[in-house]
Amino acid sequence: MGRRACLIPCLLLSAVGYLTMGFSFTLTVLILSRMITGMSKQSQSISRSMLSDITPEDQRCRVYGQFNSVSSIGFILGPLVSSTIIKHEGGFYMVSSLCGSIFILNAVLMWIFLPSSGLVKKKSSQNNNSFTSVIKSFKHLNWTNLWDVFLVNFFAGFSVMLFRSNSDMIFRDRFGTTKQEMSYLTSYTAVVSALCGFVSGWIAGQYKDNYRLYKHMLYMLFMTLVALTLVVDLWTYVLVLALLSFVTTNLRVASASLLSARGGTGGVGAVLGLGDTVMSVARMLSPLLSGMAMEVSSSGPSFLGSMMTAVAVIIVSLRPQLKLHQS
Repeated sequence: MGRRACLIPCLLLSAVGYLTMGFSFTLTVLILSRMITGMSKQSQSISRSMLSDITPEDQRCRVYGQFNSVSSIGFILGPLVSSTIIKHEGGFYMVSSLCGSIFILNAVLMWIFLPSSGLVKKKSSQNNNSFTSVIKSFKHLNWTNLWDVFLVNFFAGFSVMLFRSNSDMIFRDRFGTTKQEMSYLTSYTAVVSALCGFVSGWIAGQYKDNYRLYKHMLYMLFMTLVALTLVVDLWTYVLVLALLSFVTTNLRVASASLLSARGGTGGVGAVLGLGDTVMSVARMLSPLLSGMAMEVSSSGPSFLGSMMTAVAVIIVSLRPQLKLHQS
């Protein structure tokens, strides 16, 4: 149906989810609001698909890096604004309403400025737009050429989320930080990610090989998580966090470029969407395992994350470069 026809409804349904969350007075309504938001907030993957449509393959790393930098601006401003608003009476309602309003504004802007043209498949039968045809379209993907990247992305993303899902508790237990200080740290890491996003294209250009960049960032991720496990000084910890932001930013860019190349012109949307689904599964599991690791030690999540990254590194090392680098 085209990217625009998917993006605008997703933005509007996300607005409904956040507005419903603001007005939720029971746990059931709150869960419903999160279900609506979880199913519809797919603007990132759709946007990356649109960028793939209009960007030559050799420039995608640069464009994805810039896209991630712009996205990081939201993570810079969001914690600062929400932590200020939520302290006032009715703050949760105001924050939820503000989120919903921004999504509505975004949908209106996309309706006005986004071209309606795009990759729209012609109807080949009466059932072309049915749910069955959507499921069948995934069968045409080259799974032999995709499973390794999905699996590595899962373990790499899972390792980072193990640390970040309980990062406020880790900082509070190890360094006694407050909620306000944590919001500053979140914005700090987002600033680093934004800056790294603008140079990630240059870094990818120096490598001239997305696979090598992908592999080296995995190695650095393993060393960074080991450092987060061992470091005991606050300021050293903060510096290592900057390195973590650098690594994850470049890892996302390299991963998206690899998946776009393997998806091809017709399957890039499905491949990037499946990539986000893989990360959502990791995001769903990570808080539980991270909390269990926290019961053992405040360094438990980063230690467990380093083990997950080690699995990803092993998979990359065992898979021949030629197969990983196929497009």
